[in-house]
Formats: sequence, C-alpha cells, structure tokens
Amino acid sequence: MIVELFAGPGGLTKGAEDEGLRGVGIEWDANAVATRRAAGLATIHANVRKHGPRDLPDGTILAAGPPCQTFTIAGSGSGRAELDRLVTAVKRMGAGETVDPREFADERTALVLEPLRWAISDFECSYNAIVLEQVPQALPVWEAYAEVLRDEGYSVATGVLRTEQYGVPQTRRRAVLVARLVTAGRRPRDRP
Repeated sequence: MIVELFAGPGGLTKGAEDEGLRGVGIEWDANAVATRRAAGLATIHANVRKHGPRDLPDGTILAAGPPCQTFTIAGSGSGRAELDRLVTAVKRMGAGETVDPREFADERTALVLEPLRWAISDFECSYNAIVLEQVPQALPVWEAYAEVLRDEGYSVATGVLRTEQYGVPQTRRRAVLVARLVTAGRRPRDRP
C-alpha cells in the first residue's frame, strides 16, 4: 500500500491505484480532501504531524511532496534561508533526535522533515520504497536524507527532474528522492 503524505488532490495515489496498488493519503486542506474523496481515494483529513507509520501499518511505499511555500522563489524564502539548519536537523534525526518545528522561523519549513520521521521511526518495519518531490531549492535536504536513508539500508538517488521530459505538459523542475530498501538490516514490509 502506498502512503502519501501531503497528498493534495491525489495524483500520486491515483497513479498507484491505476497500477494495482492500494493507496491512502493524508491531507489537511479541505478542498483537496473533497477532490480526493470525489475521486474515490482513501483519505485521512488530518495534519501529517498528528500521525505516524503505526497509524497505517500496511504501508509499503512512502510518498510525499511537502508544502513548498517557504522554499519557492515566489514564497517567503524562510525555508531557503534555513537550508543549513534543515540539513543539520536531518542529521540530528538520523542520530535519533527529535526536531521541534518551532526551531524554525516558519513552522511550515519543518514539514519537509516529516517524511524522514515516518521513514526512520522505531516502527518494526521499513518502507520498501520512498518517493519524495519538492521544488529544486530543497535538493540539499533530499541529499541529507539520502545519507541517513543509506545508513538505514536504502539505495538512494536524488536529483532535479524536468517534468516536460516525462510527458507532463508543462515545464516544471522538481527535486526528487527515490529510495529502495536493499539491506536486510531492516525488515521490509510485506509487499502488496
């Protein structure tokens, strides 16, 4: 089952379901939730911070596109200004520390850390795959994630993709992280 954090209207979940995977999304925006539900997609209307992997124990794939407002050129820029602190926070999380979102000028910036919390929690199983996307300015965060995830037994690739090269009818660049569990050090979840 694919677990989609910051699920929006459901494009990733819909694509997964079209390929035969079950999916569930967590989304707090009421309009996005209404769109997901109208499409028949399983949805939890909630703040991602209020949940964790124990709430969705059948998840085998973790996908997320955290809010980008503090990272975009058009946005406040507070996330871009705190990239070094975010990278340090990722390393702290990899060492087992908890990071308080109030450590950042805008708590929305810390939402980019939520997928890592889900991925490396003390829950008894690991996700078989992790897929994350964000605006290009957040690539250093994904690169820091990659170091932590490699230590957790994942093969990881990061980079910036140009969506028009993949059949999307717009020119949009996205920083992505794709990880696959390869080490037996952590027990993979049962496949769907």
